[in-house]
Amino acid sequence: MRFSSLSILFFWVLFMPFNDVFSQEEGIVHLRNPSFEDLPRNSEPPRGWTDCGFPGETAPDVQPDPEFLFEVRKPAFDQNTYLGMVTRDNDTWESVGQQLTTPLVGGQCYEFRIHLARSEIYMSRSRRTKARDNYVDPIKLRIHGGYSICDKGNIIGESALVYNFEWQEFRIKLRPEDNYTHIILEAFYNTPILIPYNGNILLDNIQPLVPIDCDKNIFLDEPALVQTEVENPEDNIRVSPVVPRQDTRGPAPAPANGEPKEPTVRLGRTEAVLKKGQIFAIENIRFKANSAELTPDSEEALQEIVGFLQQNENVIVEIGGHASRMAGNTFAASVSEDRAKTVVSYLKSYNIGFERMIPRGYGKSRPVCLDSTQDCNKRNQRVEVKILEFKESR
Repeated sequence: MRFSSLSILFFWVLFMPFNDVFSQEEGIVHLRNPSFEDLPRNSEPPRGWTDCGFPGETAPDVQPDPEFLFEVRKPAFDQNTYLGMVTRDNDTWESVGQQLTTPLVGGQCYEFRIHLARSEIYMSRSRRTKARDNYVDPIKLRIHGGYSICDKGNIIGESALVYNFEWQEFRIKLRPEDNYTHIILEAFYNTPILIPYNGNILLDNIQPLVPIDCDKNIFLDEPALVQTEVENPEDNIRVSPVVPRQDTRGPAPAPANGEPKEPTVRLGRTEAVLKKGQIFAIENIRFKANSAELTPDSEEALQEIVGFLQQNENVIVEIGGHASRMAGNTFAASVSEDRAKTVVSYLKSYNIGFERMIPRGYGKSRPVCLDSTQDCNKRNQRVEVKILEFKESR
């Protein structure tokens, strides 16, 4: 068969682009369903992924939560759904795995790009206390290579702690030591860790794994997340007898129309009705600069919270930490949450159960003033007590 010059040119134009694609794809590893798309559902992983968690524990979730059981409402970064995984206070954590389309090459490094976030609310029952808890503490993503589904071989990469509530792209260098055929993604605690805790991580939009030079620094644009050891803040807390602040103003006068006035309580600088959603701003809780260590002059304000919780035993509260507007976003989120945990640990030393207190760090997202003054800075750097629920009387 003889081909004309025009025929040869036609076949060259037709097939050359595919050759270019194949040459560009050489060595790249693709994942199945990398954006975790599926019908939103609880306790069942998305298509293409297998639950690799602990026996007797629930599987990860396809979020956002369709039944609002966990109250996870964040929109997906890519397309419609994403994966939600948690760590638990009973030393178990969630993970998923799948077989790779192409095995990883041992000794070859890869760039793993993924969007990660943390949900402000991820409600579930604590395995330790059996009470409903917010799994909000920051955790990290660990990546294993393996030879079969859920075979957790060597850890080949991990992210920094995910403090951010908004979606951010993380770039992780994978270092497989062997030709792994499977990959496992797992939620994991801050390390080294003293006690397990309830945390969550959201995953979306994994990019194909691209071979890179192992000596190449690809992490310049990764969020600068501070990883610190998990310490027990109770070790440095000074305990003294509870002396709740006395209200000496006497009973409030009845309204002029004769209707009884709804009773109010005073906590910190706020006097308000004790109802769900009410926030009490606490003055004079201070911490050492850039840390979660309480200063001695915080004692009186802390004791007032102790007295309030002892006098209102049916109240479940959120202890909210707020940071200065002068701090960076990542550090503000981290230090505000650590400070809220320190206050919770202090209150626990007076036999106030953890199930009644949920620490939460707001970073600098809710300032009470915007002035560039020292006084405004102190006002923003505060602790608040929010009424979440009222326990039913037995």
